[in-house]
Amino acid sequence: MGIFSLLRLLAKVVKSSDLVAFLVSAFIANLVSRFLPEGAWYNYDYILISYNLFLIWLVIEAEHVKGISFPIGLSLITHAVCLVLIVPIGMGNGVIPYFEYVRFCVPALAYIERKWLINLGVETKQEPLVSAPISTVIAEATADDNEAWIKYLSRRDPRSLKPGMSIKEEYEQWLVTRAKKRAANSRKPDSRLHRPR
Repeated sequence: MGIFSLLRLLAKVVKSSDLVAFLVSAFIANLVSRFLPEGAWYNYDYILISYNLFLIWLVIEAEHVKGISFPIGLSLITHAVCLVLIVPIGMGNGVIPYFEYVRFCVPALAYIERKWLINLGVETKQEPLVSAPISTVIAEATADDNEAWIKYLSRRDPRSLKPGMSIKEEYEQWLVTRAKKRAANSRKPDSRLHRPR
């Protein structure tokens, strides 16, 4: 199983453009880090440059972006935390066997950060808001009813409220009672119109 078999296997899992970007970012990082003196900075620079280049590619190339998951400030903090977690891998030069190959794979962790930073078209199942049916009494309430309700609230005794009854239920009950009184008053003949002569 050669390197080309491994690349074919990766091409099945990862988009080919992402794979090419990964290889290009690794090449650029390797080229830049060659100009730096040998030592720990060589590993740190390679990891930081390749990781950031690959992350920039992934963010730009993201499909079906619904938006950034976090505000910009929080996204920068998230990126800084990811870098703090990734940079110590550069210390493994003397400890990790075949460190050159492990170091080469570190930028692949940018996939995880991209999922944190960007909503990738994953639809969050938001159920439509189901509003409670509005009774006709509430729908027909007027501004005068509202003013009378506020006056009623300012004068009523809070202990008169039934236990477990919400303000909305009390308001509906009050409106029904008020509508019944209005209907009863409108059915009564006006005494001024039918005065005996």
